[in-house]
Formats: sequence, C-alpha cells, structure tokens
Amino acid sequence: MSRTRFSVVIPVFNEEQNLPLLYSRLAPVMTSLGETYEIIFIDDGSHDASFEILKSLHEKDKNIKVIRFTRNFGQHPAIMAGFEAAEGEVIITLDSDLQNPPEEIPRLLKKLDEGYEVVFGVFTHRKHSPFRRAGSAFTKKVLATILPSGVTNISAFRVLRSYVVQRFQLFGERSKFLDGLICWMGYRVGTIEVEHEKRYAGKTKYNIFKLVTMWFDIVVSLTEIPLKFATYAGIIMGIFSLLLAFYYLVRYFFYGFSVPGFATTVILIAFFAGIQLFCLGILGEYVGRMNKEVKRKPEFIVREKLG
Repeated sequence: MSRTRFSVVIPVFNEEQNLPLLYSRLAPVMTSLGETYEIIFIDDGSHDASFEILKSLHEKDKNIKVIRFTRNFGQHPAIMAGFEAAEGEVIITLDSDLQNPPEEIPRLLKKLDEGYEVVFGVFTHRKHSPFRRAGSAFTKKVLATILPSGVTNISAFRVLRSYVVQRFQLFGERSKFLDGLICWMGYRVGTIEVEHEKRYAGKTKYNIFKLVTMWFDIVVSLTEIPLKFATYAGIIMGIFSLLLAFYYLVRYFFYGFSVPGFATTVILIAFFAGIQLFCLGILGEYVGRMNKEVKRKPEFIVREKLG
C-alpha cells in the first residue's frame, strides 16, 4: 500500500457555517494535485453542529478523518492532535474560517519543492480587524527579537515535511508555540505571499485575553528575556534609591533642607511597589507554566475518531 502523500490538518471550533464551503473548495484542490491525500478535521469541543457536518463529510468522502475532543482545548493542541494522526509525507495546515484560501495550497507546495522544509503563507493585506493587525505586528516584533531564525512573518497557513512534525515529539512542554519552535529548530524555512480573505461566516475566536495569553506563551516558551529584564530593573531601581537617598542626605546636612513629606513618600512607595508587582508577575508566568509542566496533564482528550 502506497503511503499518503499529503495530510491537511484543520482545527475546528464552532464553524458550522464555514465547513461545507471549505470542503467544496478544498477537495477539488487536493484532487487536482494527483497524489494521495487525507483531510483531518479536529473538532475542538464545538457547541454547534460542526461535528455533525464533519461526520456527514466523512461518510461521503473516505479521505476525510475527524478527531473530536471532549471539550475546547485550544488551537495548538488541536493542531498537535492532527499532527499525531497525520500519515502524509507533507503536512498542510490551515484555518477553517476560509481566510486561508485552499486554492493557494499548490503555490505553497511549489515553494516547498525549492528545497525548503517549512513554508509559511504570509499575507500582504490582512483582512483582520485593526485590533488583530496590531496584535500581529506586535508578535512580529517579538519574534524578531527572540528567534535565531530571520523569519518573523508567520501564519497558521503552512506546509511542513513530515520529519519536521515528528521532531515535535522531542519537546515535552505543554505550552508550545508551534511556529516559534519550528523556526528555533533550524530547518530551512521559506515564505510566500498569499491572499488573505475575509472570514466567510461567524466571528473570530480570538479575543484580547487569548491574544495576551498567546503573547505570554511566545515569550515564556522561547526566551528568558523577561526574567533578565526583572533583574536589571531591580538593579536600576536599587541604584536609583541609593542616589536619591544620597541626594537628600546632601541637601539635609549641607543646605538644611528637610526631606519632602507625604506626597513624595507615597509616590515613591507606589512606584517601587508597581515595579515589584510587575517583576513578580513575570516570575509568576514562568512558575505557573512550570507548575503546568509538573502536573503532566494531557494536552487534549479525544472523545472519538472517524477514519
């Protein structure tokens, strides 16, 4: 039996309106490649009719596989579940909201054949809200600072060779930032500009809380810079305090001026307390993630599989 050539991994969460059109656009694209393929949908605890639609797609097309979670575990765990189930030599990932046009897949694969091991589809004109675009710009700046790779323009629309995906088994941490790890591993990474369409139906699942959590995952999982920042901030504040104390002593003994009163004291206490709480928050992010790792909870729990 010949091995599957392509595996398409698609996380799904409450996308009942998008799934039929996604399949009707994706299946012809994959068939046109003239190679064996599978499409793996991961239902990440949807509350709507997404699973019923996926089940019907599986029944009429045996290239469709479905993994259903017991609850919502998040996009990255859903992708990891798809990676574990994928049998293809090349893995393709895209979102289920149709903002990643399936018709662009052949262009990503062509770029991969130029000698790359990972290719990201990057968007020249993002159709996200201004809030999401600002978040993407911030993420790009962070990655440019902490990643050894020169690639900072990344997206969930990507193609990877199977051995790259298999290397994720070497990483035991639960809080993974997949794209950061891909770039960190040192594989040949390429990018290609692709279209970015508006969401066909429904609302984005990313709110400010999820975006901030993602940013923390990016920074905490890939660098110790925040801890160093807290250390340097403590040193600077300590030096500032000594200089301020010396200044007031000089004024008192040489000029007879007393130390300013209540307002100055309150301001200084509030300032230093804010710095301390900020540094404690940074430390707490690392400790909290260490606690999560020690518990060794599974990244996801599968309720059932189809195919």
